[in-house]
Amino acid sequence: MSITTAVDCLSRGDFACFANSVRSTVESFINDPVGAVANAIDAISAGASMIVDDIMDFGMLDRVHHWLVGLIVLVLGIIALVVVIILIIMKPF
Repeated sequence: MSITTAVDCLSRGDFACFANSVRSTVESFINDPVGAVANAIDAISAGASMIVDDIMDFGMLDRVHHWLVGLIVLVLGIIALVVVIILIIMKPF
């Protein structure tokens, strides 16, 4: 599972799926840093594409727009990438 799966579960209102996705993603970050980097880059690119896709509605808050979900996914991807880099630096060889 990835960060985008967690956001998809959250958008459907499935909080159990969201919690499982987040737990699984954190476990994969710890166990497989290369896969974690791939997940983080996936989230960053997916978030950026959602923002670009809905650029005409950027800033509108009358309903949930793609740009808003994209912004959340983008921020989570950046946070995940920073966490993975810190874990890789701190991991003993």
